[in-house]
Amino acid sequence: MNLIPYKTARRITLTAVLTVLLLPFQSEITSISAQTNDALPVLRVSFDGKFKKGMTEYLNGKMQLTDVDGSVVELPAMFKTRGATAASYMMKPSFNMKLKSDDYTEEVDSTLLDLRSCSSWILDAMAIDRICMRNRVCFDTWNEFSRLPYETQFDGRYGTIGRFVEVYINDKYYGIYCLNDRINRKLLDLKKTKVEKDGSVQVRGVLYKSGTSDINPQEKPGYNEDSTACVVSWHNAWELTYPDEYGGVQAWEPLQDAFTNGKNAEYIKKYFYLENLADYQILIMAFSIGDNWGNKNHYLSVRNINKSIDDPDPAEADKRRFVLIPWDLDTSLGGRYDGAYYNGTYSVWSLKDISKNALYPISALSGDAEYKAILKRRWLEARQGAFSVWSVKNKLEKYRDLFLQSGAWDRMVTYFDGQKSRPKYVNDLTLEIGLIEEWYEARFREMDAYFGTENDVDIITMPGSQEKPIYDLYGRKIESDALAPGLYIRDGKIVAQ
Repeated sequence: MNLIPYKTARRITLTAVLTVLLLPFQSEITSISAQTNDALPVLRVSFDGKFKKGMTEYLNGKMQLTDVDGSVVELPAMFKTRGATAASYMMKPSFNMKLKSDDYTEEVDSTLLDLRSCSSWILDAMAIDRICMRNRVCFDTWNEFSRLPYETQFDGRYGTIGRFVEVYINDKYYGIYCLNDRINRKLLDLKKTKVEKDGSVQVRGVLYKSGTSDINPQEKPGYNEDSTACVVSWHNAWELTYPDEYGGVQAWEPLQDAFTNGKNAEYIKKYFYLENLADYQILIMAFSIGDNWGNKNHYLSVRNINKSIDDPDPAEADKRRFVLIPWDLDTSLGGRYDGAYYNGTYSVWSLKDISKNALYPISALSGDAEYKAILKRRWLEARQGAFSVWSVKNKLEKYRDLFLQSGAWDRMVTYFDGQKSRPKYVNDLTLEIGLIEEWYEARFREMDAYFGTENDVDIITMPGSQEKPIYDLYGRKIESDALAPGLYIRDGKIVAQ
């Protein structure tokens, strides 16, 4: 075994190295480490009536959440179906859950399953995802890789976290769901709307969500009746997620200004964070997320629209910048919007097509040298950490083992196999995860070829060990008698067999 000559190598940051080699031992903010493999929490919800297709009103009810340690949380709650998918998969509907006071007049914050304290939660049914984990794996990766360009009480996180649960609705079993927190004002540290004593309102922080049916038709710019939804250009509709009760010209002006004047790179550089845009593009490219490009399934936020982008204090000017935030990532890792691709046949959106058809504002930067350099740098960092083949496989296999060892997968499959109406799933989860891992390995090689990083070999400076264990380049420990010709990590250095 010989050391690679230094001249053929490059140095990387210690942070990237630690991400690869120490990831299995971290206490992560992502939800992987929060679950054990022998059980899933059980959530029972009850209410009068039943979920109906197209319902818009919340139903009063109760929730009872039993964690794997036997602890129980019981609270009044309100429930409503959510998402376009839920309307077509009422046999396993996704829904919103709001925790309420005993008289249902006030929202009540609660920390559920060691997630952050909040009153509004998402129960994601994953009805079109045949492995019931794509959205969670993608957000775990995003949370590991990308952080807000400013400090928050949540360590700059701006993706959801969640825990898998088994759900009963009015005593009927519905299978595996994911209980997720929400992208909201508190998570993003947006400035609260100010209501004066005279009743006047000053909108400050805003959160826009792309893609909505709350306004129709969508051929011409305009607002819906209460100005909480807006068409900014042809079939480009947005909803005002925050503040959702104070729509109007003041709230929508920054978004409209961005689409009116933001077709050039200099405007984007002034009003957006380039690294945030690059991170989003890396996410979409690496995981081939086909339903989050164009004009749907993402957020734009501004911390305070009343600040000036030309403020001499950079910290104050930054509060007027936009942040791009991903959402609803279940058409990733070869998946399709209707669950049609599985068992070795997967959706593959070419990297060239993604770059060519990039969403605004990234599309304005396609030929910009500064942005392209940032994009390549972020892939170099991503490929050695959160987006490494080993890291993505680790997440997939952690959740696979959780579903199988807890018995939840078998219970769900057995139940729905006996029903006339079924969501999308596979019977052999182990086989499917293995095939998806092969798909990602191929995608990873495509990313390297696209960025010209396939031959990058890095010197790793890590503390030595008396035992000097050997790892492969994905950070997996290898027994010395199992070594094949190739590159390995030993005593903090890349070595060749």
